[in-house]
Amino acid sequence: MAQKENQRIAMDMVGFILHLLLNILFYTIVIFIIYKVGVTAKDFCFQVFGDCTMDAAPGINAEITIPDGASKMEVAAALEMNRLIPNRYSFYLKVQLMGYKILAGTYILNTSMTYDEILAQITNYANAVQTEETQ
Repeated sequence: MAQKENQRIAMDMVGFILHLLLNILFYTIVIFIIYKVGVTAKDFCFQVFGDCTMDAAPGINAEITIPDGASKMEVAAALEMNRLIPNRYSFYLKVQLMGYKILAGTYILNTSMTYDEILAQITNYANAVQTEETQ
């Protein structure tokens, strides 16, 4: 009888310890996920509202041609593919929030330019090497 009682107590203790360890594991994972989401959100917000660049000055020049009728997301994707911006979605959001009108043409951009500097270039025909109208 005492042996069965000891076994039951041992099983209860093992169950309690296992339950405790699973709770610790679960909450550790939840805290890690919350941390990663927070860091990702902070980085994304910095890209939209901060002075985010791909490289330090002097950077590398790249010639980008924006065709007539290209969407803002297509322009953002082209900039990302040419390593001029780190994230097409943050660039697209900045363009949408600030109401920029991107103009067709060929522009010389640099990897050390911020989003605002890039947008200052591609929203002004005076900065174009070649405009769609002269091509």
